[in-house]
Amino acid sequence: MNGDARIERHVGWRGDSALVEEDRRPLRRRVARLLQVDGLPATAGLPSERRIAVGVDPRIFYTYPLLFYTSFPDVSLAQLRALSTSGSYLFDYVLTLDEVLDRPSSCTGGSLLLGAALHREALHGLHTLLPPGSPFWGHFDRYFEHFCQAVLREEARHRGLLQPYPREELELVYSGKSAIAKACLAALAVLGGDERPLAWLEASHDSYYVAFQLADDLTDWRIDYERGHYSYPLTLAFLRAGWQRRVESGDRPPVPEVAELLARQGVVEEIRTLALEYLDRASGTVESMTDGSWPAAIRTTRERISSPAFSLGPPPGQPGTAAAPRGAEAGPVGWRGDPQTPATPVAPSWWPWLDSRRAPSVPRPALLAEQLRTLDTAGPAHTTGEALCQVGLAIAASRRAFPQHGLAEHIGVSAAELDWLDQHGPWLDGLLALGLDEPPEPWHPDRLSTPGTAPGWVPPAVGRYLGHRLVAQCAQERLPGPAPTVDALLRSYRSHSVT
Repeated sequence: MNGDARIERHVGWRGDSALVEEDRRPLRRRVARLLQVDGLPATAGLPSERRIAVGVDPRIFYTYPLLFYTSFPDVSLAQLRALSTSGSYLFDYVLTLDEVLDRPSSCTGGSLLLGAALHREALHGLHTLLPPGSPFWGHFDRYFEHFCQAVLREEARHRGLLQPYPREELELVYSGKSAIAKACLAALAVLGGDERPLAWLEASHDSYYVAFQLADDLTDWRIDYERGHYSYPLTLAFLRAGWQRRVESGDRPPVPEVAELLARQGVVEEIRTLALEYLDRASGTVESMTDGSWPAAIRTTRERISSPAFSLGPPPGQPGTAAAPRGAEAGPVGWRGDPQTPATPVAPSWWPWLDSRRAPSVPRPALLAEQLRTLDTAGPAHTTGEALCQVGLAIAASRRAFPQHGLAEHIGVSAAELDWLDQHGPWLDGLLALGLDEPPEPWHPDRLSTPGTAPGWVPPAVGRYLGHRLVAQCAQERLPGPAPTVDALLRSYRSHSVT
């Protein structure tokens, strides 16, 4: 025990996490104020909070130093809390960099400015604890160099092109992606006045994250394949099957065929064996650390990887169970508006940003009739998210029926508006996050912005575009099977918003 800290093994420290979350509030408010235009956020929020909200990451990342504090008993509770807060900003900073590097086409100034704010806040907190002359900064520079080399090597050698992973490169890249997290180890060692445990904790940390990343690669292989990011499991399967030319061609193998290849080659068992080998190294390095949360975290990851449920991950967007039918009594359908106008869902919170001068264009009569026919079979929508999915499915139906017409016509926007929508994903993500669970409303051409605010600047057909994007994103990855339901589309969106 350290002061009044209460340990809950590797599951987390609820009280300490709550304190760190409270410490983060000023930065959250500052970011919300800085990174917005007319109140519309330029980002979808801090990455860690989005990931925690949907269960991708636990709150343990807010109290990461507590995993190791039993090796440094002379570090005070106040120092642990301050280090946890600064470390949480570093965690968000690395997640923001990941988003910029993984999806450069959707990167905007908002993402870059958010990363800069997080980096500044993390270093400010660390400098308060550890002045510039502290030996901590030599360790920090070493970890940052490892991280940079891992990111750049993966980008240069394993994105777009298929290259083998020698064992040394696998270890450098997979451990290096989490190298900055080792800053808490060096900080604890320096603050506690004992650097003797540092070397073996670093080695354990590196081995653990090779195993952790290998397991995650199996879960995320579809997303990696979509982005041309050839992880170790994908590379292993493709090179063994002689698929290099196919994978690097303009007509890559479809996702279902890749799934069959991975299953046929026994990739799961091979990755499981390799990951467990690295976990053995991670636990063997810290044998003297008989109790504490770091060994417990290693054991938990071992149990996950050893579990029969460990697999290639569920197909994104696939419904787990059939959705209950939505009868006419389920709720209002008023968001569709007048039958003579395109069904354009709007969340109540969107009105201040919509440009009333840009009424959505009415699609050709045949296109609109096909969309309305699809909507007539969909039933009511209780939330804007459900309405967006319904209109997206309707647009997909009209595109299948009339492929000779361009996407802009099916959505009801001009070519310039479609280009603007394509280029401003973060603003649209902000709108989506604000209005996803609000009741949908129909677009009214005469609805004005709130008096006293700047004129709106977002095309009102943004709801139709977002619906199209939700459906198109799922269609790119879905395995053969029944058409996606509204519930499946929303699950796929929530998963992608944090992956």
